[in-house]
Amino acid sequence: MKTVSTIFAAALLASTSSAALAAPADARIQSMEEQIKTLTKELQQLKDDSAKQQDAAKAEAVAVKKSQADFQAEVKKQQSQAPKTSIAGGRLTVASQDGNFSANLRALLQVDAGYYMQERSAQSLPTAYGPDLGSGTNLRRVFLGLQGKVFGDWNYYFLYDFGGATTETPGKVLYAYMQYDGLAPWSFRVGAYPAPINIEDSTTSGDLIFFERNSPSNLQRNIAGSEGREGISVLYTGQRVFGALSLTGNKLGDGAKAYGAMGATAVPNYDEQTAVSGRISYLPISNEHAHWIVGANALTVFNLPNLVPGGAASLSTTPGATAKGSYAFADVPEFSVDSNGTQLVSTGALSASHVSSWGLETAGNWGAFYGQAGYYGYYVKRAGIAYNVFSAASTSSVQTVTPSSNSFNGWYVQAAYMLTGESRSYNAATGSFTAPKPSKPFSLKDGTWGAFEVAARFSELNLNSHKDDPANIVTGWTSTAKTYTYYNTVRGGDQKILTLGVNWYPNSNIKLALDYQYIDVSRLQAPAAVTTAAAPSLAAVNGGQKLSTLAMRFQLAL
Repeated sequence: MKTVSTIFAAALLASTSSAALAAPADARIQSMEEQIKTLTKELQQLKDDSAKQQDAAKAEAVAVKKSQADFQAEVKKQQSQAPKTSIAGGRLTVASQDGNFSANLRALLQVDAGYYMQERSAQSLPTAYGPDLGSGTNLRRVFLGLQGKVFGDWNYYFLYDFGGATTETPGKVLYAYMQYDGLAPWSFRVGAYPAPINIEDSTTSGDLIFFERNSPSNLQRNIAGSEGREGISVLYTGQRVFGALSLTGNKLGDGAKAYGAMGATAVPNYDEQTAVSGRISYLPISNEHAHWIVGANALTVFNLPNLVPGGAASLSTTPGATAKGSYAFADVPEFSVDSNGTQLVSTGALSASHVSSWGLETAGNWGAFYGQAGYYGYYVKRAGIAYNVFSAASTSSVQTVTPSSNSFNGWYVQAAYMLTGESRSYNAATGSFTAPKPSKPFSLKDGTWGAFEVAARFSELNLNSHKDDPANIVTGWTSTAKTYTYYNTVRGGDQKILTLGVNWYPNSNIKLALDYQYIDVSRLQAPAAVTTAAAPSLAAVNGGQKLSTLAMRFQLAL
């Protein structure tokens, strides 16, 4: 019994322990299931959050790519709109990307030093005939300017000079014009500039072979052209034909107002000069090795500057008064260091109503050889001059005498040869030739020396007209003598110049030149009035001379 009780008690105890143990296991399972649910939920949340983050990252990447593309597009846009800059050949250039706008810095420096070698006999000449020409130095040209275009077809050019022939100036306008090129090869120009008149005139100052333009060409260009001349031109610049027709007026420095502003004096202009000039040239030969142009030109001044106000007395009606219109043909001897600007040939001021000129010219290159020549005629129709003409002692009346019209002429021939083989290039835009460009610029490192050129020129300018004409009038009469005035004689002189030169071009911007000149001026002094009791004779007093010059030039062109 005791045993049974014991067994029953043990079984009861075991049953009680198993139930007690079963309850906690279910709770743990349930807890674990809850934890699993919670973990599953959190895992899903993590997956959802990760997907959202990936979507956000993808969106951000797309946004970054779009931003980078937009930035690159903006950079390209700004780059396309940014101006292009260049300093090729030493010249600073700024231009828009499309080429419709540009600005180029232009500059030219020419430093001259020279010596005049005159004969001792020249010292006896009057001052106007050059008894003592001044040797020395001169900043011949100090150009600074800006050239370019706007809106593609419109060009402009502003150029100022702070040097000068014979004497440096504080600054003056050489070029100030605008030009339309939208109808190429036709173009239209207006402003202040040298209207195209001849080949030498159309050759820029930096491209000249010698120090100065030859006297015959220079004389012609100064009548109705030259730098600073106001005008309007129609230009044709084809590959074989160059043409220009211009209507021109005064130079910017003409007239009392302009000169007065510079502290100088000048004869007033009450009406400005008006002239028409034209130049045409044709290129019959044009190939890789040779170019040859032939041309003709003409100009006429149909309204000389009016030097007398309306209603005032003039020389044509009143003896000793100012001529309404006058013109002087004169030029320096192709070299301008002399600070007095002495002109060895000069007609003096001629009373005039009309001035004209014409010319025939040619130029060309064949390999390293270059040649150029021209012939020019000049004409002036004289205006009447009033004199007190005597018919008896102390008896006179005002009479107007019209001198005979005057014709003058000039010609030149010049040639150059490049010892190093380069050649001068034809420029269709100007109908002229440009300076050579060294094929091997100077370099001590490379042992190259640039380009060398030898050149020669002969020119003649004859400004004599009726130089031995004895036509005269009696402008004084006393009881013992008469005074005779020769009104028809013009003794401007005949100038012949031989120039020999050597040019060294270290590179396309620098030029060093050495020139020698032999100058022969045959001239008689203008006849003074002769007072005599006998028959008058036209005096023949020498006013000419022979001399030489030696000069050097240092040039920088940009």
